[in-house]
Amino acid sequence: MTQAKYVYGVIRINGGKNLSSVKDKNLGKVHIIPYRDIACVASDYLKSSFDLKVREEVARSLVSHQKTVETIMTKYSIIPFKFGTLLENSHEIKKLLEEGYFEFNEGLKKSQGKIELDVVASWNDSNAVIRKIAGQDERIRNFREEISKKRPEDTFQDRIKIGSMIKEALDKKREELQKEMLEFLTNRVKLDKTKKHDLMDDSMILNCAFLLSKDREKEFDQALDELNDCFNEEIKFRCIGPLPLYSFTTYEVKKTDFSDIEKAMRLLGLDSEFNASNVKSAYRELIRKNHPDKFPNDFDAQKKFQEIQTAYKLLLKHSGVERKSFDKGHTKYAYAINIFDAGQYQ
Repeated sequence: MTQAKYVYGVIRINGGKNLSSVKDKNLGKVHIIPYRDIACVASDYLKSSFDLKVREEVARSLVSHQKTVETIMTKYSIIPFKFGTLLENSHEIKKLLEEGYFEFNEGLKKSQGKIELDVVASWNDSNAVIRKIAGQDERIRNFREEISKKRPEDTFQDRIKIGSMIKEALDKKREELQKEMLEFLTNRVKLDKTKKHDLMDDSMILNCAFLLSKDREKEFDQALDELNDCFNEEIKFRCIGPLPLYSFTTYEVKKTDFSDIEKAMRLLGLDSEFNASNVKSAYRELIRKNHPDKFPNDFDAQKKFQEIQTAYKLLLKHSGVERKSFDKGHTKYAYAINIFDAGQYQ
């Protein structure tokens, strides 16, 4: 099996602490691959085994990944990479650090001294809340009285409608509580950013990440305790953290064979230098000339239109990256470094 490098994130190494004691439960010891004053933290990994993992193993690997990143966080300020980021070898990682140095450096500056706290608020008894809402909502009460006069076998659609009305009222109540909770916390603690995540079930009211300075953590905890007291245990609050900035600055690294980039450039008629502006200009011009509406029932025109769209997306993704590349045999690669929405992992 081919051995690759599993990458956890990027750190600044000036004056940092030793990571020799940090281990990933699945992969073993982590090590640092430096470039100037920054470095990637990585472990050795059998590349071919990643795609063969069953769902339960992937879940365990995700937990191990997060625990490792959070251990590194106790020693360094770290910007995490997307779970499952694999690169070929140390040479490739150094080239990635070289190409992305400015972006990584700026990201580390902005994240210095920052933490993420994730708050989940849920009803203790969601069924009791539903009954309470159904009893207080005049529309629902009136409609129930109306269908009570019908034969049970004639009320199937009516009962479905009542369910929809209750869900609508519950969603409205949830939105009101979310607004109240967020206003309470933001008024009491200076926060850098907030980011709502998807709600996992009907009992959940709020699932939100908060970005703040590390020295405000105690202040945030006190505000959350006050908020908990306000709801007299009808609602339970759970705070997870401090965490690395999973929800705000997780990097996703995409590697592209440079021959694919050159092919896309030729298709859009661009020379060796391209940026977001001239990529967009070339795309608009080509779309104007080759839009499939001008060539109905022409399969080749449809195909070319799709190729133009694919080339545009590829070049736009790489338009912020300097035209550096590296050789591995006869193959050249380029990288796109993007902020990944990791909310699904929380």
